[in-house]
Amino acid sequence: MSSDHGQCLADETLTEYLEGTLDPAVKAASEVHLIGCDECRNQLAFFMRVLRPEVTSEETAALEAIAAQWHDRKGGKTLPQRRRTWLSSRFPMVATVAAILVIGLLSIWIVRQRPSEPRTAGEVVQLLLGQSRPFESRMSGQPHHPIVRTRGSDDAGVSYGLLAGEMTRLSASSHDMGRFYLLQKDFKRAIPYLEMAEGEVGASSEVHNDLGVAYLETGDGALLGRAGEEFQHALQQDKSFTAAAFNLALFYERTNATAQAEAQWKRFLEMDSTSEWAKEARGRVQGLKH
Repeated sequence: MSSDHGQCLADETLTEYLEGTLDPAVKAASEVHLIGCDECRNQLAFFMRVLRPEVTSEETAALEAIAAQWHDRKGGKTLPQRRRTWLSSRFPMVATVAAILVIGLLSIWIVRQRPSEPRTAGEVVQLLLGQSRPFESRMSGQPHHPIVRTRGSDDAGVSYGLLAGEMTRLSASSHDMGRFYLLQKDFKRAIPYLEMAEGEVGASSEVHNDLGVAYLETGDGALLGRAGEEFQHALQQDKSFTAAAFNLALFYERTNATAQAEAQWKRFLEMDSTSEWAKEARGRVQGLKH
């Protein structure tokens, strides 16, 4: 475990990184960690050697030259070993140089700032929003997905602990941090951030909407009325804000105001009649009539 750079990456994360199967947000956070953590770079180099054991004579000569330069520059010191096995002890030079090459590639990535990777905290949240849907109500900017009722902070597909460090590194705003925790259904952390964002001068309709979602999805009856107020506030600021219109209809449903819910769903369909959200709204209108 590295105290300077946070929790070290799991072996599974490192192998998925090499295979190119990590979620873009997790991949970006992993690369940031790798730049600062010698132990994880060394372990990544080990996996690089395992996954590609063949080294040509030309590659061997080039690696030996780089290794010699590294050895001279470090005054004879080598990178610390995280784990010694029969393979890593047999090929220490290859593992060391592979780690050096990883550092170089990651440095190039930072300079180039590839558009496929998140460069702001808001982009990290948006990537997470694109994965699946944690609850019925709509967060700002959320694409439509079928509802996943079991998603939470223990979702094996997303390393939220790792991404929390990335959010801090990217200087996330109160709104972004609130949305980050809201996606995990961590309402105790999400609500204070979102309330802080609402208290800021010029708080947007998106802030009011997302705070309303947090209140609505807690299941706390004491906060339910405040959810409706936030959705209405969002619509007062932006009458065309479809997410807030959708959520207000849900609010009426959950408070058993059937007539108001049906009327609000119809208002929403006047604003949006073609999207996947609209198809869902039509189904809910039909459900209210049965």
